[in-house]
Amino acid sequence: MAGNMQRFTVILTIIVLSALPATAAQAGTPVTLPVEVVGENGTTSSVTVEIPTPLARRVRSLWIEIHGLSYAGMVSVEINEGNWVSLNNDTVSVAEPGKSYGGIGGGFPTLKVTLPLQEGAVVGGTNIIRFRFNRTDGLASGFRVLAFNFLTSDSTKVFKPDAFKEEDPNTWTPPFRDSASLLAGRQLWQSATLTASGLEDAPRIRAHCSDCHAYDGRDLKYFGYSNASIVARSRFHGLSTLQGQQIASYIRSLPVPSPGRPWNPPYQPGPGLDAQPVANWAAGAGLSWVLDSDTATLPFVFRPKGDLARQPDIGNAPESAIVAAITPDVFRPDGNLNPREIPISLQLPDWNHWLPRVHPLDAWGPAFENSEFSELYGSTDYASSGGRRAPRTSRQSLRGILASPDLSKLISSGRIIAYFEKWTNARRALLKPYVERAPVEWSPDLANKAYSTQLWQLVKAWEITQEFGLEGRGRELFGSSGESRTWFNAIPAATAPSAVNIPDGPSGMGGSALTNEYFNASWYQLQVLLNSGNHRHRDRSPVDWLYLIGGFQDLYRESRRPEPARLLVTLIKAMQSTDPRIGPEDRAQGWRPDQSVNPTIMVNEAWAPMFEALSREVRRAITESLLSAWLDKNLQYPLGRYFTVGLTDNNYALPANYGDISGPNVWDATPLFTAANVNPEVVTRLQKWSAAYTAVAARFQYSPKSPARSRETGKRF
Repeated sequence: MAGNMQRFTVILTIIVLSALPATAAQAGTPVTLPVEVVGENGTTSSVTVEIPTPLARRVRSLWIEIHGLSYAGMVSVEINEGNWVSLNNDTVSVAEPGKSYGGIGGGFPTLKVTLPLQEGAVVGGTNIIRFRFNRTDGLASGFRVLAFNFLTSDSTKVFKPDAFKEEDPNTWTPPFRDSASLLAGRQLWQSATLTASGLEDAPRIRAHCSDCHAYDGRDLKYFGYSNASIVARSRFHGLSTLQGQQIASYIRSLPVPSPGRPWNPPYQPGPGLDAQPVANWAAGAGLSWVLDSDTATLPFVFRPKGDLARQPDIGNAPESAIVAAITPDVFRPDGNLNPREIPISLQLPDWNHWLPRVHPLDAWGPAFENSEFSELYGSTDYASSGGRRAPRTSRQSLRGILASPDLSKLISSGRIIAYFEKWTNARRALLKPYVERAPVEWSPDLANKAYSTQLWQLVKAWEITQEFGLEGRGRELFGSSGESRTWFNAIPAATAPSAVNIPDGPSGMGGSALTNEYFNASWYQLQVLLNSGNHRHRDRSPVDWLYLIGGFQDLYRESRRPEPARLLVTLIKAMQSTDPRIGPEDRAQGWRPDQSVNPTIMVNEAWAPMFEALSREVRRAITESLLSAWLDKNLQYPLGRYFTVGLTDNNYALPANYGDISGPNVWDATPLFTAANVNPEVVTRLQKWSAAYTAVAARFQYSPKSPARSRETGKRF
């Protein structure tokens, strides 16, 4: 993309046939989406549409699905020769669930908004919609209109689906094809001097493109960033248009697939994801599987039988079919619920929100440069490797270890987990002087540096995992009971702001408690998707389930939007995290009913708001099935195996406001289970088992130690 981008304009046209009925418009030539608006302040793209006069008179609003609308005043829209309207939470209505997470300026990377229009704003015949990128905040360099439509007063869409078509990244070609340009692009990617942002007087930074992205740029190819967006971002960081085109040419030439798109959150769960090659997993199931409501997840957890089990009917299953599918088998601790195939209403962060805002080298200087954290990844210098340049490695670096011919043994022995843990501990050691000193004076700048360091590790973990093809090799370590695709670390959970004590409020991510908690929840959710333990949980690793489940309360406190279905998926995975072959005498890895979240969560007063969205019958069926599955697992072992002479357990309790949902005394909730209309036979089983458990505990002189209060942060990760 050459020349001045200040008034970069794209014109797309929809031709509506005037002979059509005035109930829906049909395009002559489909519009290619997205409409990408990237570049300097003031960059504009436009779409031209034609609408019959009778239909134009009925238009009352413009509906837009927009990616990257991250702050008020960033985007303006103009219809024909009307006034430019700046988009913010007052000028548009934001659809749920994005609205509950802050709307414009909140956590969701992609939002659906509706802009009211004055009568007569849309005319019969030709209409021009203009989208303008008003100004950067020092982070953004544009946005994308993923979909749009005019709406009538009853919210009927004017244009039919066949009026639009999706752009295919596989048809893109590099701006330059000659070897000299590709080499120049690669060298620029690895070593060009950059400025921090597109703001005036932005300082130069030490990091290069390859330092914050995958070192070879594969992430831009994989997630389908266009040539125009790469050029615009290059200019944003102080390079020329020509240099941006050379970088885009290099990226386009990489021998990696392009299954993702910038707006589709990595690893977003949804049906059919496991049927794709493991190489496509990171691309996620797409925004189309981000559900409008949390309860829409239920049919995918409790799958109706018969015809309703087929897509797309499952999402429309009546409540009676869902209730019939709620059985103890779903909650069975020895089972293996697949969260990768279960869509949720929480939109996970897009790739832009994986990328660090500041590189650790620019954040901490020599402290990072000379750290074990940096050394374990590989030097920030580059070495020639087979005609390409790669991070300089040593035998001790994670890259050097994974590049060894003994990778299979490294995986099957479990040593790969230890190496990733060492790297995580090194990151913790680097940040400790900054985030754990007493007292820490938190500021947006300190929080940004600490959080960016976590993000840097996450991006590099993705880079390493992709380069060495690790995602499909979990069963070499975990066996057939393990996940078919997995990560070998807990780095996603370690990315949560709370993992380094970043507080809610002005110093938190997004400058608000709500957005800070959104990112906490998102990275914890990603951990559940990528590595929930593979039935090999040990103590509170790789997931501290009590802390993670308690985080649902923290997010609800800010959003006031309960997520019972997503919570249930997490609860089931927590129950299924232990090895079914190991009994309760193994306190680190075996089934310990007193050391995790128990069925009382369904009847505990503190958690009642989380389940208000469920009907009484659905909630009853879930409570009864969860309790039954928990009891069935307990009864699998003779009571004597739960106790060891001379040993007692440290009970691990959540903060008081989370309620008492862990520990051994589930039988204390018997009246609550009865009040919830749980089958009396199940309640009687609970009473009998509890009485026997208590009697054996007395013979062993067993009593749990005083509860240890869980920490307010995720430092365990």
